[in-house]
Amino acid sequence: MEQKMNSSMWVLGLVVLALVASPVNAISCEDATAQLSPCLLYLVGNGDETVPAQCCAGAQALNKIVNSQSDRQTVCECFKQAAPKIGAKVDRIQQVVKTCQINIGIPVDFNMDCSKIQ
Repeated sequence: MEQKMNSSMWVLGLVVLALVASPVNAISCEDATAQLSPCLLYLVGNGDETVPAQCCAGAQALNKIVNSQSDRQTVCECFKQAAPKIGAKVDRIQQVVKTCQINIGIPVDFNMDCSKIQ
């Protein structure tokens, strides 16, 4: 348990550093993953069967800051790489999009071509 807490604190520290170092008006992968961190257990199939309220809050916050084509492409590449690595399930990602009523113009597919996102 203590080792798990130490790794969580380390990851949180990296996220905070990434957020502080992020350029103004541009989203980074770290920004996006930080917003969706409350979704992690749900996305990998652990925890609740329904999308947690905190997950929707983070997804909706992300939706509000993804304003440009460049932002959408950055988020797309981030999730294209990160989601399979953490074991996120496509059906759970789709459920977050539907339940939280978000649309940032990114298809839910691990094989998507992010350069084609408008």
